[in-house]
Amino acid sequence: MERPSTKATRWIKFIGGRNLIFTLIAGVLLGALIFVFYHVRFIFNPVLVIFKTVFAPLLLALILYYLLDPIVNFFEKKGVKRLYSIIGIVVMLLLLIAAIIIWAVPRIYSQTASLVNDFPQHVENFNQALEELLSGTVLQNPLEELFDSVEDVVYQVFNTLSNSLGDIQSFVGDLFSTVSGFFVILFTAPIITFFLLKDASQFYRYFLKLLPPRFREDSKELGAILNSQVGDYLKGQFIVALANGLIVFIGFLIIGMPYGLPLAILVTVTSFIPYIGPFIAFVPCAVIALLHSFQMLLGLLVVWIVEQILNGNVIEPKVLGDQLKVHPVTIVLVLLVMGNLFGLFGLVFGIPTYTVFKAFGVFLFRKFKQRYNRYYGNDDGEYEDTEFSQEEYPNN
Repeated sequence: MERPSTKATRWIKFIGGRNLIFTLIAGVLLGALIFVFYHVRFIFNPVLVIFKTVFAPLLLALILYYLLDPIVNFFEKKGVKRLYSIIGIVVMLLLLIAAIIIWAVPRIYSQTASLVNDFPQHVENFNQALEELLSGTVLQNPLEELFDSVEDVVYQVFNTLSNSLGDIQSFVGDLFSTVSGFFVILFTAPIITFFLLKDASQFYRYFLKLLPPRFREDSKELGAILNSQVGDYLKGQFIVALANGLIVFIGFLIIGMPYGLPLAILVTVTSFIPYIGPFIAFVPCAVIALLHSFQMLLGLLVVWIVEQILNGNVIEPKVLGDQLKVHPVTIVLVLLVMGNLFGLFGLVFGIPTYTVFKAFGVFLFRKFKQRYNRYYGNDDGEYEDTEFSQEEYPNN
């Protein structure tokens, strides 16, 4: 019996070939699938709750893994069994977290409550000092009207907060009670880190076994790039943020900056945001320093300049270098989009998320170019840069 011909007809060739038709059909089916999932998305609410619950401790555990794995490897090379070194490091980490919480939480609570309670008084003191300074000048009357209106706005805001939330102290208490889950994460993440440090190689081998053999080499290259890009970035950015927060906190202690501990924590958190993070933290610090005294503002400027010099010339070049391989303009655009979509979370984790999608995108496009060259290309017009490895990974 004669087998039917599998040769493409001229109409299929005219449309673009079987590969293009298959791609179009797959795209239509994918769009239909997304449309259906969108209209029945309520079914996935439990999955979303589970994801929100486990994402934060997993993310922190991943950061701790990248920080602690070199230390574990160092002790392992010195003859200490890996399990013993992991147990010792995780126990020390838990004790350190407990000590920080016991020391820092009461101070953060009291200073934050004091800041909320005393802020209107600081505004009033600043107005009086400025009025005394400008008394008898042509600027006295316009500035008095301006600051009267500003003071009215401040008091209206705080009166609204007081009426809607009750006592300010209870508001601060509610705020810290909502953060209690964060401390649960602080203690669960080291436990997850323990198993990552202990069984990371087993997880990796098990994942490779799930893949078809012909995809394993490509998966190893993709995993190596993701490990280098995202892992080194998270580890380096964590070290940079801690260093910046410590430098600023020491500077605040030297100049006697009010509410120095919560402001130093703010600096630490915003240091995870490239380029614009320092400006976000500087604004509230400058406002509080100016409300205290003009001399305090000058002291803050000195501390900030010293911190930026150390960060730009010593800390970031030594710790981060040029690991991300992402252009600064791309970083700014990603921060704008992710910040608008996901707020502070998008600002902090937008860049590593982009690097993951970029790595997958480059991988898929280069595999497409290899396939295109194989089926349609010729010696005169083939694509360049079709290899996918750490050495060939693009800087764009």
